[in-house]
Amino acid sequence: MQRRWEKLLVGLLLASLAVAAAPAVAQLVWQARLFGGRATFPLDLEWMEGGVLLHAQRIAHGQGIYVEPSVDFVPFLYTPLYPALLAVLSFVLPLGYLLGRIVSILAFAFALALIVVACLGESDDRRRKIVAATVGLAGAGAVAASFAFTGYFYDLVRADSLLLALQALALWLGLRGRGWRSAVLAGLAIALAFFAKQTATVVGIGLGLGLLLVNVRRGLIYGATAAVTLAAGILLLVKTSRGWFWTYIFNLHQSHAFRRDAITNVAWPFTRQFAWPMLVALVLATVGLALSRKLRRSDVIVFAVAVAGEAAALIGFGTQWADANAFIPAIFFPAFSSAVLVARMLDVALVGRKWGAMLVAAVAVTFLGSQSLHTSAPAPVQGQVRPPIFSSWPYLSHAFTSAAAAVPTARDRAAAHRLLDELRALPEPLFIPFHPYYAVLVGKRPYVHRMGVRDVEASLGRPKGLDQAVLNQTFAAIVLDWKSFPGEWPNLDRRYRGAREFVEGVDSVRTFAGAQTSPRTLLLPIRQ
Repeated sequence: MQRRWEKLLVGLLLASLAVAAAPAVAQLVWQARLFGGRATFPLDLEWMEGGVLLHAQRIAHGQGIYVEPSVDFVPFLYTPLYPALLAVLSFVLPLGYLLGRIVSILAFAFALALIVVACLGESDDRRRKIVAATVGLAGAGAVAASFAFTGYFYDLVRADSLLLALQALALWLGLRGRGWRSAVLAGLAIALAFFAKQTATVVGIGLGLGLLLVNVRRGLIYGATAAVTLAAGILLLVKTSRGWFWTYIFNLHQSHAFRRDAITNVAWPFTRQFAWPMLVALVLATVGLALSRKLRRSDVIVFAVAVAGEAAALIGFGTQWADANAFIPAIFFPAFSSAVLVARMLDVALVGRKWGAMLVAAVAVTFLGSQSLHTSAPAPVQGQVRPPIFSSWPYLSHAFTSAAAAVPTARDRAAAHRLLDELRALPEPLFIPFHPYYAVLVGKRPYVHRMGVRDVEASLGRPKGLDQAVLNQTFAAIVLDWKSFPGEWPNLDRRYRGAREFVEGVDSVRTFAGAQTSPRTLLLPIRQ
C-alpha cells in the first residue's frame, strides 16, 4: 500500500512538472517566432534604436560619443558597452538594425540558458538532472512571458538584454563558484554590466552583499575586482572624453526627477500583480527546503539578488522618462531564484519520497509554470487605490503576446519602404530629430536625436547650433513626429511651413515598443 501511494505521489509530481514545462516551452517557441518577425524590420521598432546605432557609427568612425552637445550629436545618458560592441562587430558585419537585434536576442538567450544551467547544479544524478533542466525551462519561460509586460524590449537595439546577460553571468559565477577565480570573474562581469547600463549597480550591490554573507573572502574579492575595474574604466572614459563622460553619465543622469508616486502607484503594485505566481513558488520552495533541512548558506545569494532585482526595478521606474523595461530585473531575478530553489525542492522530493515534500514540490513547480501563462500587464492603478495582489490571474486567453501588437505586418513593411523612398527624395540637409538614423539609411547626414535635446536642455542648455540652424533655415527639410509638442523647436513656426502629412500604415509606421510615436509632418523653409 505504501509503495502504491509513493508511486502515485511521484506520478503527481512528474505530471505537475509536465504541466509547468508545457506552457514554458510553448512560450519560448512563440517568443522566438515574435523575435524572428521583428528582427528584419528596416526602421525603429522603438524610437531610440536608431540613436543607439548612431552611437555605434560614431565609435566605429573614431568620433567619440561623450562630446559637447551640438546640433550634430548629443549622447544618450547611458554607458557605452553596447554601442561599442556593435561598432566592433561592424568591421565584419553591416551595422544596422539587424545586427543590433541579433546581439540582443543572443544575449537574452544566453541569460535564459543560465537559468537552466543553474538549475542543473541542483542535482547530482543524471536522470534527476533532466527534471532540474525542465524546471529551468519553466523559469526561462516565465521570463520570456514578460515580453509585453516589460515593454517589448528584449530584442531591441538597446542595452537591456546585454545588461541582463552580464548580470546573470555574474550571479551564476557567484552562486556556483567556490574559489577566488569565480569571484574575480563575477566582479568583472558585473563591472561590464555597469558599462552596458548603469542600473547594474543595484543588482551588483545585492550580489556583493549575498557573497559577503556566504563567504567573506569571495565577497571581498568580488567587490575589489568590480571596484578596480569600474574605477579604471571610468577614469579612462573621463580622460578620453575630457570630462564629458562624467557629465552625461553621472551629473545629468542624476538630475532627472525622481517620481515616488510612480513607484507606489505603478511599479510596486504592477510587479507584484504580474510576478505573484513565481513569488508564491519561491516562498513554497523556501519553506519546503527549510522543513526538509535542505536550505544552503549559498541561498542567501539568490534571495539577495531577487530583492535587489525588485529594488532595481522600483528605482529605475521612478526615474524621469522611464519605461516598462525598468521592470525587467523584477522579473528575471525572482524567476532565476524561484527556478533554482524549486529545482532543488523537486530533487529533494524525488530522493526522499516523503509525501509532504512531494506535495510542496508539485504545487511550487505548478505555480512557477503558470507564470508562463501570465503575459498581460495589470490594469492601471488609479490614484492611491491598491488592487489586491492576486487580482491578476494567468489566463489561457492571454497566454501569448499578441503578434498584432508586437510584430510589424506586411503593410507596415511596405509603409516603411515608402517612407524611406520619400525621405531619399527630400533635399539636404534633412533633420529628423525623432529618428535621425533614417537619414543614414537614405544616404544623408544625421543630426541630433530629440531624446538628447530633452536630456541636456534643463542643465546644459539647448545643443549648440540647433536653434540657430532652425532660425537660419539651415535645414532644407524637417520631419517631425506627432509627439512633437508646440514650442519645442524655437523659431520653427515662423521659419518653416507644413508641406504635407505622413499617414500611419501608408508612408509612416508606428513604433512597436516603448513610447508610441511616428513621423507625421514634413516642414519646408518659408521663402522670404
